[in-house]
Amino acid sequence: MNHDAVAAIKPQVPFLIGGTITGIIMTYFLGFHITLLLNSIMWYLISLTVYKLVWRKNGLTDQMILFRYILKKIKLQKICKEPRDYLSL
Repeated sequence: MNHDAVAAIKPQVPFLIGGTITGIIMTYFLGFHITLLLNSIMWYLISLTVYKLVWRKNGLTDQMILFRYILKKIKLQKICKEPRDYLSL
């Protein structure tokens, strides 16, 4: 992974762990579909608040860095898997 992607993932690790733990507990009591909706909204709002108060920036910039990194990886995999026609050279 490049440095930008690692730097974008590090601040999000506590939210991923917290979302997983609360998701497991909420699923037991509320069911999967309701938990998926509520947990996603709840942790999005928590992460947005923490990003603005603690790191003084918008969390969407880190998400866009990760999104671009993933798209670049997918594009490279598609290019490598395409068959090459050596007869057309």
